[in-house]
Amino acid sequence: MFIDTHCHLTDEGLADQIDEVLGRARAAGVIKIISPSTSLDDARKVVEIADKYDEVFGLVGVHPEEIEHLTFDIEYLKNELKKLGKSSRKIVGIGEIGLDSKTQNNMELQKIVFKEQLELAVELGLPVAIHMREAEAEMIEVLDSMKKLPAGQFHCWAGSEELLKKVIELGFYVSFCGNITFKSADNLRRLIKIVPPDRLLFETDSPYLSPEPRRGSQNEPANVTIIAEYIANLLGSPIETLINQTTANAKCLYFGG
Repeated sequence: MFIDTHCHLTDEGLADQIDEVLGRARAAGVIKIISPSTSLDDARKVVEIADKYDEVFGLVGVHPEEIEHLTFDIEYLKNELKKLGKSSRKIVGIGEIGLDSKTQNNMELQKIVFKEQLELAVELGLPVAIHMREAEAEMIEVLDSMKKLPAGQFHCWAGSEELLKKVIELGFYVSFCGNITFKSADNLRRLIKIVPPDRLLFETDSPYLSPEPRRGSQNEPANVTIIAEYIANLLGSPIETLINQTTANAKCLYFGG
């Protein structure tokens, strides 16, 4: 009874074989898959896929790496995302949104767009899925500037212990991807032990970051079972206990309990 809380089903590698991908996920015990979007066009595709497949739910939002490609003003973006957020009961959040200084040099614009999408989530009463890479000071600045924060998930954790403790104190959920299984991921293995069980979520971030021993191949939702078993062993938790807890957490955040 797994829930993959972050899987890019509109990515070309998965979208071209979505029926087969979903079939393998069902066989692995994945009951729900949440597919975020990265751009406005991608958000429209997410709505279509979510409406077509019972187990697929969607998030609508603009990823920080896509902000440099915006060809319209922020108010238009916000209005279009608002329409999409209301267009289907299968849309359960705003995402993937956030900040990224590793690949982008437009941080001031990123902060503006990120904050607007956080405010939209508050307005719609929806949770958010947040991306953060090498932008901790800027992330703290935006979070601290908000009069009210939505509920949400920091996906594919890539921050410091200090930031991790802060986002948990703010009530956010946290998830780790298949890269926690990599030999070089000692820091992630240390940090996940800080996350309370009632704040932890499972995700694959498919088609990226396949876990060992499938590293180098395309990731997909069925691999959430590998990640779950690895994390359970790492935390010394019975696998069923961890599955039940993370599934309950995902239902609480994205499906109203």
